[in-house]
Amino acid sequence: MSRPVSLAVLLLLGTGPGCSAPAPAPAPTPPPAATARSSARTAWVHPRAPHGLPLTEAPAHVLPHPEGAAALGLPFRGNVARIAVRPGQRVRKGEVLVELLMPEVVRAAGDYEAATLRREAWQRRATQLEALQAQGMARVFELTEAQAQLAEARAQQQSARALLKAAGVEGAEAAGVAQRGTVPLRSPVEGLVTAVDAVLGESRETGSAPLVRISGEGPARIEARLSRAFPAEASLEFLVPGQAPLPVRLVDRAPSVDGRDGTTAAWFEPEPARALPSGLQGTVRVGADGLPRVKVVPARALVLEGDVVSVLVREGEGYRRERVRVLGQSGADALVDGALAETDEVAADAARLLPAGVGEGS
Repeated sequence: MSRPVSLAVLLLLGTGPGCSAPAPAPAPTPPPAATARSSARTAWVHPRAPHGLPLTEAPAHVLPHPEGAAALGLPFRGNVARIAVRPGQRVRKGEVLVELLMPEVVRAAGDYEAATLRREAWQRRATQLEALQAQGMARVFELTEAQAQLAEARAQQQSARALLKAAGVEGAEAAGVAQRGTVPLRSPVEGLVTAVDAVLGESRETGSAPLVRISGEGPARIEARLSRAFPAEASLEFLVPGQAPLPVRLVDRAPSVDGRDGTTAAWFEPEPARALPSGLQGTVRVGADGLPRVKVVPARALVLEGDVVSVLVREGEGYRRERVRVLGQSGADALVDGALAETDEVAADAARLLPAGVGEGS
């Protein structure tokens, strides 16, 4: 039985994991002229190239880059001693944002410097004793004691360095921290200061809300949720209102469908790579330009026979069925993949040519 069918059903039939495979061969012969309606009852249109028409579109947004954002909190209890930045200010990586009075860190800086001096002193002593022992002029227990003191100094230095590292202070900065009594918090990324939540003299506990937030830019990755697959050769663009379309490429797509809405997550990157603001909202458009087999026909030209979709192509005084695969919809038009030429003539309303009484009102 032949009948027109809604485009939503055809889209489900026409898409899937192997969407880039060629359409099957045309179905055989049309019904006898005696059972067909007069071709005068329908208009005949030429399939056209899908210039500017998308196969599908999906809302999309730019994901944060791993080094494109930062929030600086207190690694240890402390008081705000100096605020060096304010919202709207651009900062470089490593630039001081806030200085804090953190007793634990200042004490660790002092311990690190003291352990460094002891280590250097015992290293020199151990080197001297090794030279003297080689000449038989030093006793073994003296060298052993020096080596033990050296090991202890190294351990103390490493312990202090670990605490400093947790506070974002390198060993080379320990002397300055111990002398000033304040600890600088530096920006781990380059970007724009978007929030400063600090007051001079304010006391903060470990794990409290961030003092400074920074938003930066990095090589962009865009996430969209697509309702169906598309040919690998399709053109891809990221559209943002007020900006020129940005060509993108598919990075990968999730292997499973979200049961809540039937969509699949997919990720794209600009081609060539470029930075975009984190959180930027737009649309990913999948275009059919450059796909020679894809044509645009009226949605009412589609006929469903079992699980086969076809259109009626004019042939002399009759017509033939040409099998197609539905890829998308744009208003009253359908984008199909099949062996159609732009010189062919397709029945604009297939129902008018189908045998009387078949599929009426579908």
